[in-house]
Amino acid sequence: MSGDVEGIVVRLLASLVLHGDATFMVPRMGPVSRDSGNGNGYRRVSYNNRRSRHRFCLVVYMLAKIHRLQVNGGSYTVRGLYYSDPQLIRTQRHIAAARLDVCHILNTSPTRLGVLSASKGLMAGDIRMLMTNGDVLDCNVYSGAIILPTDTEKVERIVTQADFVLVVEKESVFESLLARDLFGTFGRRCILVTGKGYPDCSTRRILHRLSTECHLPAYILVDADPFGIEIMLVYRLGSQSMSFTSGDLATPTLRWIGLHPSEIPALSSGAVALSSGDNKKIDDILARDYIGPGVRQELRSLQQIQQKAEIESVIDFLSTDYIPNKINRNLFL
Repeated sequence: MSGDVEGIVVRLLASLVLHGDATFMVPRMGPVSRDSGNGNGYRRVSYNNRRSRHRFCLVVYMLAKIHRLQVNGGSYTVRGLYYSDPQLIRTQRHIAAARLDVCHILNTSPTRLGVLSASKGLMAGDIRMLMTNGDVLDCNVYSGAIILPTDTEKVERIVTQADFVLVVEKESVFESLLARDLFGTFGRRCILVTGKGYPDCSTRRILHRLSTECHLPAYILVDADPFGIEIMLVYRLGSQSMSFTSGDLATPTLRWIGLHPSEIPALSSGAVALSSGDNKKIDDILARDYIGPGVRQELRSLQQIQQKAEIESVIDFLSTDYIPNKINRNLFL
């Protein structure tokens, strides 16, 4: 990758000398054919344009940091980069946007760049992670959960005897399942994971590795609303903004066990009306051509009944009945 960065900088300097301008052509949504002619697949980030000058400088700054990582090794966090020069960067949001620009330019993921967001994911259950520096993160020795490492590429090997992985959307449900002794109640070894809502790259990467390296079936439990379904799709297929890097971060075999919108009418309580924002999100997801028929049907169910429900609607029998029943009877999408 260092050669790619050097090539970009050389072309940038040549453009500056020959034309008096330096511009990054950032693909809008992943790799686009450079022979498209009209350039509509790109966004221009130019130093000579006052509106994009600050972003241009941050992309150059990010490329310099990435090149240093490629030569010397190591990693940065978005937060750490911000505090290294807050006057230049202004906000963490600005440096995160520059990181995304570089991901698009180099057609790679943040984990491959080595510029990471602080992990917020939690994990519990039968798993040990052996780190490259010799440390061992062993969930078996903790009564609760551990925070996932920020740099998952420093996890050299994962050791587990678990039968499956269960991802839950929210931290509150994660903690509730631990408090209700999910592991003892279900009677099968498992790994419990949460990304605390919209998942970060570290959580998605660990799930991908558990699926591909440890060959574990993975299940997910989210709210029966369009934003819960969106979170499920991010784990399964990757995010919209970084769809071109889905190979490292997505788990296509992820099984959605609930809460399914088609189950809402059977709930005795807990359902509430959809908002206008909910309906807009449903339309947005339905417009994507990669959505499978099962997920599409559940979205149509939301539109029809105009209600949504949270996982907490079934919390009283979640670990004793709902989850085992869904997994043992293959009731997933």
